[in-house]
Amino acid sequence: MPKITVIVPVYNAEKTIKRAVNSITGQSFSDFELILVDDGSKDASGKLCDGLAAEDTRIKVIHKPNAGVSAARNDGMKAASGEYIQFVDSDDYLPEDFLERMIRTQEEYGKDTFVWCGLAIVSENGARNERVWQFEECDITETDRSALFKLSMQHLLNSPVNKLYHKEILEKYSLSMKADIRIAEDLLFNIEYLERIGADGKIVILNDLFYPYIQNGEVSLDNQYHPDYYDIHKKILKHLWDAGEDFGVAKEDHPLFYQRYWEYMMVAMQNYDRKECTLSKREKNRMMGRILRDPFFQKSLKMKKKRMGRASYYSMRSRSALLYSLCQKVRK
Repeated sequence: MPKITVIVPVYNAEKTIKRAVNSITGQSFSDFELILVDDGSKDASGKLCDGLAAEDTRIKVIHKPNAGVSAARNDGMKAASGEYIQFVDSDDYLPEDFLERMIRTQEEYGKDTFVWCGLAIVSENGARNERVWQFEECDITETDRSALFKLSMQHLLNSPVNKLYHKEILEKYSLSMKADIRIAEDLLFNIEYLERIGADGKIVILNDLFYPYIQNGEVSLDNQYHPDYYDIHKKILKHLWDAGEDFGVAKEDHPLFYQRYWEYMMVAMQNYDRKECTLSKREKNRMMGRILRDPFFQKSLKMKKKRMGRASYYSMRSRSALLYSLCQKVRK
């Protein structure tokens, strides 16, 4: 049984899959299996995966009809035989010592530890831009689930690629990613995983190790129009709040939750201004009104009062989409 199963969902990745795979097979830590899940690619990705598997016995390939990245990851988890699971995206690549440092930390801190690392947004040419996310400035952090809102605020909670999951926990609780939603499913999966590690579970974060997340300038799920963006995030963020209550998050950390809620709701509002949105003006106002009347949003708004203009604040405080829209037009 390999120590780690690395799962790479692949969809139309003929330009980057070799780089991703080479960065994995070239790791200083070699006790792993690599599962490439070809999610119904329409380009040469499937053939490339088969060719790469023919060159290295550690590589397995799953070909399946297109069903999205979550379904692909789920199929990879079902086929995994490793003790731990590491996700990698097909357009990313790993530093040479990435797996070695993750597993060394896991073994050093013990079985009850959930190991994370930082995230760095990297441009396609390899130049690191300003967005580097780490929990603290020190090399390593030991914490637990009560740091949930801090982890969320530092942008480390959402992604699955900066975490080393325990296959035993995934199997014991039948955890999987929700394939019926296309946004924020990673966040939901991580919240559910944290619920299962137990109150005694430790979180250890390597602040000086970064998973390089490639930003290639192409359209992604993050900047597309989603008709159900608000409904999905409202539900998942409520789950996050409830988990924080269960995990014993300190009251002084509650503003961190509301700050993140505010950020998500600002995106939800901008969502209705995207050119792909075909809702009528009346329908848009109705949807905006739902956001403005959201109790969590109103709490977030109160915390932003001192950093907002009076007109913007009171138009949102009114909970009236018409008044808010009028205020926005005047500002423009």
